Amino acid sequence: MRIKIKNQKSKIKNGFTLVELLASVIVLVAVGSVIAGVTAFSLRGANKTNTIENIRQNGNYALNQISKNIEFATVFNGLSTDGSTYVTSCPYSSPTPPALPVPFVSKYEYIKITPFNGNPIEYQCISPPTMPATFTANGESIFNTDPNNANSVTLESCSIACTKTNATDVPIIGISFTLGPKISNGNEMAENNNNSSITFKTSVTMRNYKE
Repeated sequence: MRIKIKNQKSKIKNGFTLVELLASVIVLVAVGSVIAGVTAFSLRGANKTNTIENIRQNGNYALNQISKNIEFATVFNGLSTDGSTYVTSCPYSSPTPPALPVPFVSKYEYIKITPFNGNPIEYQCISPPTMPATFTANGESIFNTDPNNANSVTLESCSIACTKTNATDVPIIGISFTLGPKISNGNEMAENNNNSSITFKTSVTMRNYKE
């Protein structure tokens, strides 16, 4: 009995061997790596969800405001490709400027309307590749594109178009734009732009249209 007790005490005093310690460290590192990976994946998923929701809210709000202003405008001041010469209708045959894919027919960079308050609004849409995309109302950007703002977005493209099937039809104004996540550095752009861009479209018929 005494010999047995001495052997047990001897084993306790000896503690863990180096191999056992290394094995424990390896197991802990492996478990920690798995937990860190799962946590990082969850955070990336949550961040992407928040990014998409922010883009959706910005796009829907802007599209709703633009379409309402055009639909209920008291005066349709016209469409333009250069900001100086405006037309109050759009071609219904052999359109000029060149046709866009259906449902849009003729593309323009400017549309001017007068809402109920009597203050004219001029929307300007410029799309790549000539220069970075901009969508403004009376010279002010419609979207928050400040990279230092957490809720900002990136305008990737936009389009103002006009559809008219017959000469007597009221022109249908098409508004389209694509928004993506804000870009503050190369890594964020590469990570967030993966399936995060959303295209918003609407077609508006003016209720108070007079050619």
